[in-house]
Amino acid sequence: MTRPPADRFHLDAALGYAARGIPVLPLHYPTVRPGRDGTPTIGCSCGDPGCGPVGKHPMTVHGLHDATTSRARIEWWWRRFPHANIGLATGHRFDVLDIDGPDGEHAIAQLSAGQPSDPPGPVVRTGRGGWHFYLAPTGLGNPHPRGLDRVDWRGRGGYVVAPPSRHASGTRYRWVRDLDTPLPQVPAALRERLAPPPVPPRPAMPAIQPGGPGHPYGQRVLELRLAEVATAPKGERNHTLYRAGLRLFSLAAGGVLDRDQVETGLLAAAERSGLLAEEPTQTRATIGSAEKIGSRHPAGVPARDWPPRNRAAGRPDRRRERGEERERDG
Repeated sequence: MTRPPADRFHLDAALGYAARGIPVLPLHYPTVRPGRDGTPTIGCSCGDPGCGPVGKHPMTVHGLHDATTSRARIEWWWRRFPHANIGLATGHRFDVLDIDGPDGEHAIAQLSAGQPSDPPGPVVRTGRGGWHFYLAPTGLGNPHPRGLDRVDWRGRGGYVVAPPSRHASGTRYRWVRDLDTPLPQVPAALRERLAPPPVPPRPAMPAIQPGGPGHPYGQRVLELRLAEVATAPKGERNHTLYRAGLRLFSLAAGGVLDRDQVETGLLAAAERSGLLAEEPTQTRATIGSAEKIGSRHPAGVPARDWPPRNRAAGRPDRRRERGEERERDG
Protein backbone atom coordinates (compact mmCIF):
# COMPACT_ATOMS: atom_id res chain seq x y z
CA MET A 1 0.00 0.00 0.00
CA THR A 2 1.33 3.43 -0.93
CA ARG A 3 1.65 5.73 2.06
CA PRO A 4 0.09 9.22 1.68
CA PRO A 5 2.49 12.16 1.36
CA ALA A 6 4.21 13.13 4.60
CA ASP A 7 2.18 16.30 4.93
CA ARG A 8 -1.09 14.31 4.85
CA PHE A 9 -0.17 11.11 6.67
CA HIS A 10 -1.30 12.26 10.12
CA LEU A 11 -3.97 14.57 8.75
CA ASP A 12 -5.79 11.77 6.93
CA ALA A 13 -5.64 9.60 10.05
CA ALA A 14 -6.98 12.42 12.25
CA LEU A 15 -9.83 13.09 9.82
CA GLY A 16 -10.65 9.37 9.78
CA TYR A 17 -11.01 9.31 13.56
CA ALA A 18 -13.16 12.45 13.54
CA ALA A 19 -15.42 10.88 10.90
CA ARG A 20 -16.18 8.17 13.46
CA GLY A 21 -17.30 10.81 15.96
CA ILE A 22 -14.10 10.66 18.03
CA PRO A 23 -12.87 14.05 19.32
CA VAL A 24 -9.31 14.63 18.10
CA LEU A 25 -6.54 16.95 19.31
CA PRO A 26 -2.97 17.57 18.08
CA LEU A 27 -0.11 16.47 20.31
CA HIS A 28 3.52 17.51 20.27
CA TYR A 29 5.87 15.16 18.44
CA PRO A 30 9.47 13.91 18.83
CA THR A 31 12.21 15.90 17.14
CA VAL A 32 15.91 15.25 16.53
CA ARG A 33 18.34 17.89 17.75
CA PRO A 34 22.13 18.05 17.95
CA GLY A 35 23.49 17.44 21.44
CA ARG A 36 26.37 19.25 23.09
CA ASP A 37 28.90 16.89 21.56
CA GLY A 38 27.21 17.00 18.17
CA THR A 39 25.47 13.65 18.65
CA PRO A 40 21.79 13.79 17.64
CA THR A 41 19.39 13.68 20.60
CA ILE A 42 15.64 13.19 20.78
CA GLY A 43 13.64 16.15 21.98
CA CYS A 44 10.05 17.36 21.95
CA SER A 45 8.53 19.85 19.57
CA CYS A 46 7.45 21.89 22.59
CA GLY A 47 11.07 23.07 22.85
CA ASP A 48 11.51 22.22 26.53
CA PRO A 49 14.84 20.36 26.90
CA GLY A 50 13.56 18.74 30.09
CA CYS A 51 10.22 17.63 28.67
CA GLY A 52 9.10 14.36 30.24
CA PRO A 53 6.13 13.24 28.09
CA VAL A 54 7.92 13.73 24.77
CA GLY A 55 5.41 13.68 21.93
CA LYS A 56 2.46 12.99 24.23
CA HIS A 57 1.10 16.31 25.48
CA PRO A 58 -1.35 18.65 23.70
CA MET A 59 -0.17 21.46 21.45
CA THR A 60 -3.28 23.61 21.94
CA VAL A 61 -3.79 26.25 24.61
CA HIS A 62 -6.69 24.50 26.33
CA GLY A 63 -5.41 20.96 25.89
CA LEU A 64 -8.05 18.26 25.98
CA HIS A 65 -10.81 20.88 26.04
CA ASP A 66 -9.90 21.74 22.43
CA ALA A 67 -10.55 18.20 21.16
CA THR A 68 -13.00 18.30 18.27
CA THR A 69 -14.54 16.44 15.34
CA SER A 70 -14.59 19.60 13.20
CA ARG A 71 -12.99 18.84 9.84
CA ALA A 72 -12.05 22.48 9.28
CA ARG A 73 -10.32 22.77 12.64
CA ILE A 74 -8.45 19.49 12.22
CA GLU A 75 -7.26 20.44 8.73
CA TRP A 76 -6.03 23.78 10.04
CA TRP A 77 -4.09 22.09 12.85
CA TRP A 78 -2.34 19.48 10.72
CA ARG A 79 -1.64 21.73 7.76
CA ARG A 80 0.16 24.00 10.21
CA PHE A 81 1.84 21.11 12.10
CA PRO A 82 1.86 18.14 9.67
CA HIS A 83 3.97 15.97 11.98
CA ALA A 84 1.81 16.48 15.07
CA ASN A 85 0.93 13.30 16.88
CA ILE A 86 -2.75 12.41 17.26
CA GLY A 87 -4.63 12.37 20.54
CA LEU A 88 -8.08 10.80 20.91
CA ALA A 89 -10.36 11.95 23.72
CA THR A 90 -11.58 8.96 25.73
CA GLY A 91 -14.86 8.50 27.56
CA HIS A 92 -16.96 9.38 24.49
CA ARG A 93 -16.87 6.51 22.02
CA PHE A 94 -14.66 4.22 24.13
CA ASP A 95 -12.48 3.88 27.23
CA VAL A 96 -8.91 2.59 27.08
CA LEU A 97 -6.83 0.35 29.33
CA ASP A 98 -3.20 1.49 28.99
CA ILE A 99 -0.67 -1.22 29.89
CA ASP A 100 3.06 -0.49 30.07
CA GLY A 101 4.31 -2.29 33.15
CA PRO A 102 5.12 -5.75 34.48
CA ASP A 103 1.54 -6.34 35.64
CA GLY A 104 0.34 -6.25 32.05
CA GLU A 105 -0.19 -9.99 31.77
CA HIS A 106 -2.44 -9.95 34.82
CA ALA A 107 -4.51 -7.11 33.39
CA ILE A 108 -4.71 -8.77 29.96
CA ALA A 109 -5.83 -12.02 31.56
CA GLN A 110 -8.69 -10.21 33.26
CA LEU A 111 -9.64 -8.66 29.92
CA SER A 112 -9.60 -11.89 27.97
CA ALA A 113 -11.22 -14.26 30.48
CA GLY A 114 -8.04 -16.21 31.06
CA GLN A 115 -6.83 -16.11 27.43
CA PRO A 116 -4.04 -13.54 27.49
CA SER A 117 -2.92 -14.45 23.95
CA ASP A 118 -6.13 -13.16 22.39
CA PRO A 119 -7.97 -10.44 24.34
CA PRO A 120 -11.09 -9.15 22.56
CA GLY A 121 -11.72 -5.76 21.00
CA PRO A 122 -9.58 -3.12 19.25
CA VAL A 123 -5.93 -3.18 20.31
CA VAL A 124 -3.02 -0.80 19.73
CA ARG A 125 0.65 -1.64 20.14
CA THR A 126 2.21 1.49 21.63
CA GLY A 127 5.51 2.99 20.56
CA ARG A 128 7.00 1.92 23.87
CA GLY A 129 5.94 -1.68 23.41
CA GLY A 130 2.89 -1.55 25.64
CA TRP A 131 -0.77 -2.04 24.81
CA HIS A 132 -3.92 0.06 24.51
CA PHE A 133 -7.10 -1.99 24.84
CA TYR A 134 -10.23 -0.18 23.66
CA LEU A 135 -13.43 -1.02 25.53
CA ALA A 136 -17.03 0.15 25.70
CA PRO A 137 -17.30 3.45 27.60
CA THR A 138 -18.11 3.07 31.28
CA GLY A 139 -18.73 6.65 32.38
CA LEU A 140 -15.72 6.42 34.69
CA GLY A 141 -13.02 9.08 34.86
CA ASN A 142 -9.35 8.09 35.04
CA PRO A 143 -8.99 5.90 38.14
CA HIS A 144 -5.87 3.84 38.66
CA PRO A 145 -6.64 0.11 38.61
CA ARG A 146 -5.92 -0.97 42.15
CA GLY A 147 -3.06 -3.39 42.64
CA LEU A 148 -1.60 -3.07 39.13
CA ASP A 149 1.72 -1.35 38.49
CA ARG A 150 2.05 0.95 35.45
CA VAL A 151 -1.45 0.12 34.27
CA ASP A 152 -3.73 3.12 33.68
CA TRP A 153 -7.34 3.71 32.77
CA ARG A 154 -8.43 6.44 30.40
CA GLY A 155 -12.09 7.45 30.51
CA ARG A 156 -13.92 10.77 30.81
CA GLY A 157 -11.42 13.62 30.96
CA GLY A 158 -8.60 11.57 29.44
CA TYR A 159 -6.98 10.92 26.08
CA VAL A 160 -4.62 8.45 24.42
CA VAL A 161 -1.98 8.71 21.72
CA ALA A 162 -3.31 7.05 18.57
CA PRO A 163 -1.73 5.47 15.48
CA PRO A 164 0.17 6.46 13.39
CA SER A 165 1.74 8.77 15.99
CA ARG A 166 5.48 8.45 16.54
CA HIS A 167 7.02 7.60 19.91
CA ALA A 168 10.27 9.14 21.19
CA SER A 169 11.92 5.79 20.45
CA GLY A 170 11.16 6.30 16.76
CA THR A 171 8.57 3.52 16.70
CA ARG A 172 5.04 4.31 15.57
CA TYR A 173 1.85 3.36 17.37
CA ARG A 174 0.03 0.76 15.27
CA TRP A 175 -3.29 -1.04 15.24
CA VAL A 176 -3.26 -4.75 15.95
CA ARG A 177 -7.05 -4.79 15.58
CA ASP A 178 -8.64 -1.53 14.48
CA LEU A 179 -11.82 0.26 15.51
CA ASP A 180 -13.96 -1.84 13.17
CA THR A 181 -13.64 -4.54 15.83
CA PRO A 182 -16.63 -4.51 18.23
CA LEU A 183 -15.91 -2.91 21.61
CA PRO A 184 -16.14 -5.40 24.50
CA GLN A 185 -17.60 -4.58 27.89
CA VAL A 186 -15.25 -4.23 30.84
CA PRO A 187 -14.96 -7.59 32.65
CA ALA A 188 -16.27 -7.62 36.21
CA ALA A 189 -12.84 -8.48 37.67
CA LEU A 190 -11.29 -5.41 36.07
CA ARG A 191 -14.26 -3.20 36.95
CA GLU A 192 -13.74 -4.08 40.60
CA ARG A 193 -10.18 -2.77 40.40
CA LEU A 194 -11.46 0.50 38.92
CA ALA A 195 -14.07 1.09 41.60
CA PRO A 196 -12.93 3.21 44.55
CA PRO A 197 -12.19 1.19 47.68
CA PRO A 198 -15.03 1.18 50.20
CA VAL A 199 -14.74 3.98 52.71
CA PRO A 200 -15.27 2.84 56.30
CA PRO A 201 -18.09 4.78 57.95
CA ARG A 202 -16.93 7.61 60.14
CA PRO A 203 -17.90 7.27 63.77
CA ALA A 204 -20.77 9.57 64.56
CA MET A 205 -19.77 12.70 66.38
CA PRO A 206 -21.64 13.43 69.58
CA ALA A 207 -24.41 15.96 69.24
CA ILE A 208 -23.73 19.51 70.30
CA GLN A 209 -24.62 19.65 73.96
CA PRO A 210 -24.55 23.20 75.33
CA GLY A 211 -25.80 22.15 78.75
CA GLY A 212 -23.21 20.87 81.20
CA PRO A 213 -20.79 21.92 83.89
CA GLY A 214 -19.76 25.55 84.25
CA HIS A 215 -21.39 28.93 84.66
CA PRO A 216 -24.71 29.68 82.85
CA TYR A 217 -22.96 32.56 81.07
CA GLY A 218 -20.38 30.11 79.69
CA GLN A 219 -23.12 27.79 78.50
CA ARG A 220 -24.80 30.63 76.61
CA VAL A 221 -21.54 31.64 74.92
CA LEU A 222 -20.80 27.99 74.11
CA GLU A 223 -24.20 27.56 72.46
CA LEU A 224 -23.81 30.71 70.34
CA ARG A 225 -20.23 29.99 69.26
CA LEU A 226 -20.95 26.38 68.33
CA ALA A 227 -23.92 27.50 66.24
CA GLU A 228 -21.63 29.91 64.36
CA VAL A 229 -19.18 27.11 63.58
CA ALA A 230 -21.89 24.66 62.51
CA THR A 231 -23.44 27.12 60.03
CA ALA A 232 -20.28 28.85 58.74
CA PRO A 233 -20.09 29.00 54.90
CA LYS A 234 -17.23 27.48 52.94
CA GLY A 235 -14.25 29.76 52.90
CA GLU A 236 -14.96 30.97 56.43
CA ARG A 237 -15.32 27.71 58.34
CA ASN A 238 -11.75 27.31 59.54
CA HIS A 239 -11.49 30.96 60.64
CA THR A 240 -14.84 30.75 62.43
CA LEU A 241 -13.70 27.57 64.19
CA TYR A 242 -10.44 29.18 65.32
CA ARG A 243 -12.17 32.32 66.58
CA ALA A 244 -14.73 30.28 68.52
CA GLY A 245 -12.00 28.07 69.96
CA LEU A 246 -10.03 31.04 71.25
CA ARG A 247 -13.05 32.36 73.15
CA LEU A 248 -14.28 29.05 74.51
CA PHE A 249 -10.88 27.75 75.64
CA SER A 250 -10.18 31.05 77.36
CA LEU A 251 -13.43 30.61 79.29
CA ALA A 252 -12.44 27.03 80.08
CA ALA A 253 -9.10 28.28 81.40
CA GLY A 254 -11.03 30.73 83.62
CA GLY A 255 -13.22 27.98 85.06
CA VAL A 256 -16.38 29.18 83.29
CA LEU A 257 -16.56 26.13 81.00
CA ASP A 258 -15.35 22.54 81.06
CA ARG A 259 -12.38 22.00 78.75
CA ASP A 260 -13.51 18.57 77.45
CA GLN A 261 -16.98 19.93 76.75
CA VAL A 262 -15.45 22.69 74.64
CA GLU A 263 -13.34 20.31 72.55
CA THR A 264 -16.22 17.87 72.02
CA GLY A 265 -18.56 20.69 71.08
CA LEU A 266 -16.13 22.20 68.57
CA LEU A 267 -15.55 18.85 66.88
CA ALA A 268 -19.29 18.21 66.65
CA ALA A 269 -19.91 21.67 65.20
CA ALA A 270 -17.10 21.21 62.66
CA GLU A 271 -18.64 17.86 61.71
CA ARG A 272 -21.99 19.52 61.06
CA SER A 273 -20.42 22.18 58.85
CA GLY A 274 -18.63 19.51 56.80
CA LEU A 275 -15.19 20.86 57.72
CA LEU A 276 -14.14 17.85 59.81
CA ALA A 277 -14.98 15.41 57.01
CA GLU A 278 -13.17 17.43 54.31
CA GLU A 279 -10.14 18.58 56.31
CA PRO A 280 -9.81 16.34 59.39
CA THR A 281 -6.11 17.02 60.05
CA GLN A 282 -6.39 20.77 59.57
CA THR A 283 -9.56 20.94 61.69
CA ARG A 284 -7.94 19.25 64.68
CA ALA A 285 -4.82 21.39 64.24
CA THR A 286 -6.97 24.52 64.29
CA ILE A 287 -8.67 23.44 67.52
CA GLY A 288 -5.28 22.62 69.02
CA SER A 289 -3.91 26.06 68.12
CA ALA A 290 -6.97 27.77 69.51
CA GLU A 291 -6.61 25.89 72.78
CA LYS A 292 -2.91 26.72 73.04
CA ILE A 293 -3.50 30.45 72.61
CA GLY A 294 -6.86 30.68 74.38
CA SER A 295 -5.63 28.85 77.48
CA ARG A 296 -2.97 31.51 77.99
CA HIS A 297 -5.66 34.14 78.48
CA PRO A 298 -8.17 32.89 81.10
CA ALA A 299 -11.48 34.72 80.98
CA GLY A 300 -14.23 34.98 83.56
CA VAL A 301 -17.80 36.20 83.56
CA PRO A 302 -17.85 39.91 82.68
CA ALA A 303 -20.07 41.87 85.05
CA ARG A 304 -21.54 43.90 82.22
CA ASP A 305 -22.75 40.74 80.49
CA TRP A 306 -24.66 39.39 83.43
CA PRO A 307 -27.64 39.15 83.84
CA PRO A 308 -28.10 37.72 80.30
CA ARG A 309 -28.60 40.05 77.36
CA ASN A 310 -31.73 40.29 75.29
CA ARG A 311 -30.54 38.12 72.37
CA ALA A 312 -32.84 39.65 69.80
CA ALA A 313 -31.59 43.19 70.45
CA GLY A 314 -28.11 42.32 71.67
CA ARG A 315 -28.75 44.40 74.87
CA PRO A 316 -29.56 43.61 78.50
CA ASP A 317 -33.20 42.76 79.02
CA ARG A 318 -34.35 46.09 80.43
CA ARG A 319 -38.00 45.08 80.31
CA ARG A 320 -37.42 42.39 82.87
CA GLU A 321 -35.41 44.78 85.02
CA ARG A 322 -38.19 47.43 84.91
CA GLY A 323 -40.77 44.79 85.82
CA GLU A 324 -38.71 43.80 88.83
CA GLU A 325 -38.43 47.45 89.86
CA ARG A 326 -42.23 47.92 89.67
CA GLU A 327 -42.78 44.87 91.85
CA ARG A 328 -40.41 46.27 94.47
CA ASP A 329 -42.10 49.71 94.33
CA GLY A 330 -45.61 48.21 94.51
